[in-house]
Amino acid sequence: MKVIENTKKWVPYLVIICGLVGAILGTFLAYFIRGEYPYEVLAGALFASIILILIQIIKSKTRKDKVPEADERVVRNITRYFSYVSHTFLGVLFIALPVFTLIGYEAVPILYLWIFFFSYIWIAGVGSLIVKRR
Repeated sequence: MKVIENTKKWVPYLVIICGLVGAILGTFLAYFIRGEYPYEVLAGALFASIILILIQIIKSKTRKDKVPEADERVVRNITRYFSYVSHTFLGVLFIALPVFTLIGYEAVPILYLWIFFFSYIWIAGVGSLIVKRR
């Protein structure tokens, strides 16, 4: 049990580092596709990673108790919530595509897909904060 407790404290740092690696890989991909390296994306990713690491360090140093942030019920509720939200959005997508086809669209405008994508992220994020607090 001690091994699990020790590895859990490194998970936020691993998430931050993986996000930074993803940003670096994305900038290399953009460089190979467009031919110019987007330094501002790399600078923003480095700045955000440093800020997130500092926040995590401060958060871990100021915490005095050993009580976990979430118990099994909270984890189960969040998992169920994300499952419901994902399936609902996929259902809406699979219903909307035939509707667009029946209306006469041969191609779906990319703006509608971006709106759909960001609304999913927003609804899932805000909803998970609400579910976590219950």
